[in-house]
Amino acid sequence: MFYPLERKEERKWAKIFNSSFEVVVDAFKLKSLEMNYEQKIFKNTIFWHQKSITEPECMFCFIKDISDFNNVFSIFKHIKKYKPFLTYAIVHQKKDGETTYDIFRFSKFSYFEHCNRVK
Repeated sequence: MFYPLERKEERKWAKIFNSSFEVVVDAFKLKSLEMNYEQKIFKNTIFWHQKSITEPECMFCFIKDISDFNNVFSIFKHIKKYKPFLTYAIVHQKKDGETTYDIFRFSKFSYFEHCNRVK
């Protein structure tokens, strides 16, 4: 979903990620409808699943403070608990700029792979 992105799309997503969680949820909701998924929210995590299946096919986790190990560890706990096919972690890289976010992808093929950077 986040690779490859044209520069215009990178800037759009960086602006969305730098907004309130409600804005992020709304943007993802539009994208989920476009891709024919239903969206559910739990705390700071967005789940997408197909209409006939309750298990999430995709999970989006948001980390505001990458220096807090519990934030990072929670992604793996969520993957173990919910078993999504694909997980994205959107990580605020504040040290590199207020609107800089790295996007990591997790799947059964690779449980930690850098996907893209948006700013």
